[in-house]
Amino acid sequence: MNVKEQFAERVEIFNDAVRMKKAPKRVPFASNDAFWRYHDLGYKLSEALLDPQSIENAVIDFQKRYDFDLLLDIGDRNPLIMTRSLGNFEYQIDDKNNTLMLEEQCHLKAEDYDKFIKNPVKTLWEEILPRKYSYFKPGMDLPVLQNTLGKFLEYDQSIKKTTQRLIDECGVPEILNTQENGAKIFPAFECLYNFLRGMKGLSGDMRRTPDKVLEFTEVYHQAFIKPIVDNFKKIDEPSTCFTAFTIMLSQNMINRKQFEKFFWPHFKQLADKIVETDGTMFILSEGTTSHITDLLQELPKGHFCFYVESDDIFERRKQLPNLCFWGGLPLSLLSRGTKQECIDHAKRVIDEVGTVGGLILSPEKFTSNPRDCNRENLLAVSEFVRNYK
Repeated sequence: MNVKEQFAERVEIFNDAVRMKKAPKRVPFASNDAFWRYHDLGYKLSEALLDPQSIENAVIDFQKRYDFDLLLDIGDRNPLIMTRSLGNFEYQIDDKNNTLMLEEQCHLKAEDYDKFIKNPVKTLWEEILPRKYSYFKPGMDLPVLQNTLGKFLEYDQSIKKTTQRLIDECGVPEILNTQENGAKIFPAFECLYNFLRGMKGLSGDMRRTPDKVLEFTEVYHQAFIKPIVDNFKKIDEPSTCFTAFTIMLSQNMINRKQFEKFFWPHFKQLADKIVETDGTMFILSEGTTSHITDLLQELPKGHFCFYVESDDIFERRKQLPNLCFWGGLPLSLLSRGTKQECIDHAKRVIDEVGTVGGLILSPEKFTSNPRDCNRENLLAVSEFVRNYK
């Protein structure tokens, strides 16, 4: 099979998976890797993450070694090259454990809710961004600005080059393409949780000033999310794995009623638009979604793929028969099991979860630490999945 044929097959099997096609050609095998690739390829993390060429080389070498059908991260998940050029040094690299550490971010103060609700763009530029990026302020020195613009351009060109090399050399499609009407969506409540208020701040806000949180999410959604969603159109012949991508992480800190109140309404608008335009969406749902099962059961078949990280994928298949799942391979097995144990488990997941379509096999969690995975086990699973039909 040549590279173009590999590319076409991979687009087809991802579409078959999320559309829940019975008896698919085969199950896709995806990588959730964050940083383990650098350890596996002999890179020092602190050097690799700050050098675009090293990131590109690592992505391509990693793909050629394991022959995945898709890489979730191609160096664009933690863009330290860009953030450091603007004065954000919150990400701390740990070379010993091959990990990246980040303190909880809280760049929106409690008293800023009213400012944001009144003028979200002004508050973003004048209050939030200068706190997150220490160099971003009035009177910013020209050399600093030039360096930042240069780093942004360098990084952007590197990601585009890596993407094209994956297509041309490896036959690997993109997870989505924003030039092809694809979109990455970061819901309002997720932005509060991940980037603006943090777990501690947002937990208090939901108790003390719930109306402000609701107002914020509505204003944020109308200003930054709805214009993207309204622009969704049907793609007749997609050349990527999905047409949309979003995250669902905050559900781990809130109960079902809070989720339905603060998160679900805007997510449902997005989901309805995906269905209306016959699109497909990958939801990076880290942690558990077991307490919101009844809401997820409302989603129609053939459009949505959820990342199953902490929940039992076999139980989730029984509970959510209409959804495609991404996951299934425990890190405990990939790191400490035998090759045969890994293959046997992969076969069980495919047979029990993917027989009616709806499965993208991958490690259940992001691989990062050197002990998260064993090279021989990963190679064995990759070869098995490619040949198991």
